Amino acid sequence: MVRRFFFLAALFSLGMKAQTAPEWRQQANALKAKGDAAGALAVIEKAAEADPKSAELQDEAGFLLAVMKQPTEAKGRFEKAIGLDPGLAAAHFHLGVVFWLEKDVNRAIPQLQEAARLAPAVFDYRLKLGVSFYEVSHYEEAIAELKAATQLNPSSASAWGSLGAALQQGGTASEAREAYAKAVDFNPNDLAARNAYGFTLIQTREPEKAMEQFHKVLELDPANVDAMVNIGFAYLQTGEYSKAEEQFRAALKIKPDSAVARYNLGLSLKQQDNLEGAQKELLEAIRLDANLPEAHYTLAMTLWQLGDFEGAMTETRAAVAERPQYGQAHYLLGTVLKQTGKLDEALKELRQSARLLPDDPGPFNMIGQILRTQGDLVGSKQAFDEGARIKRAKEAEQSETLRRKK
Repeated sequence: MVRRFFFLAALFSLGMKAQTAPEWRQQANALKAKGDAAGALAVIEKAAEADPKSAELQDEAGFLLAVMKQPTEAKGRFEKAIGLDPGLAAAHFHLGVVFWLEKDVNRAIPQLQEAARLAPAVFDYRLKLGVSFYEVSHYEEAIAELKAATQLNPSSASAWGSLGAALQQGGTASEAREAYAKAVDFNPNDLAARNAYGFTLIQTREPEKAMEQFHKVLELDPANVDAMVNIGFAYLQTGEYSKAEEQFRAALKIKPDSAVARYNLGLSLKQQDNLEGAQKELLEAIRLDANLPEAHYTLAMTLWQLGDFEGAMTETRAAVAERPQYGQAHYLLGTVLKQTGKLDEALKELRQSARLLPDDPGPFNMIGQILRTQGDLVGSKQAFDEGARIKRAKEAEQSETLRRKK
């Protein structure tokens, strides 16, 4: 009986033997596969108890906490994982993502950068870092990371689309066009990428090809306002202003609160010399979105043509407040100030315009006029000479372009 007792006790003890961390992790993975994040977390906690020095288990716990919308606890686990193993790229990445979701950009990007540095061949790390750089307008860094992402996964439509967006801002239209073309090739149903692709075709002076893309969008989504607006924009570029107006009005029937469609409608009306109609639409566009510098500028041009110089000054000031590097707006503001006799203020704006538009003779010629009026004949001559030089250079360039076409 004594022997039997010890035999059964040994069997009982063997059955109750503690599981190892890998065994707990296997169970957690099974629960995750079923969508049971809470259950998986409970098991991962047991695994962490069995292996308290495992950075991977702390990172896994943080990931599950993030899934369960407990960001504070998740960040604590990611930080603990990094403390155990500073070289664990996944923990840096996950911590960066949580900071990003909390809009803490200054803490998010360094963590994402560290993840990409530690594991440069991981596609997701490079893609997320590139998109994050794009979101904060660091276009050069975004382009570098997104190019790396497309090399790691050449068939990723999202990576090519993100690269196209970054190149639109920090590269050239032709580069962006090629990136968007690949995005559309790999995902023909990505209407946003197709719209963007068409827009870059307009920018590279291929309006017919652009129209093909926009019409493909409308085949898939007949109420796609972006495609309608883009078709209208294409018509603006080809000088078919009444057709452009028709497209913008169609878009506004579907989305009356589209500031972009309203602005472009105002622009198409202005191009048809319907200044009162343009003024009405542009005012409505600004009411819908006061942060559109183009709308302020076009309204200023319209008011200037209508003889409302005070209104024109107000709108050009709003335009340059939104976009300080807006050379055309500085030029228009300088022009209006000159017409109202505010010559010193006009000179300041025109000089800013000349700096921003070095290939436009207009600001230099107007500076020359004001300086001559003020008696500065030397300064006036210098400004006129520079304007004349720029004009000759442009004429020579145009002649060479025509010669090559022949």
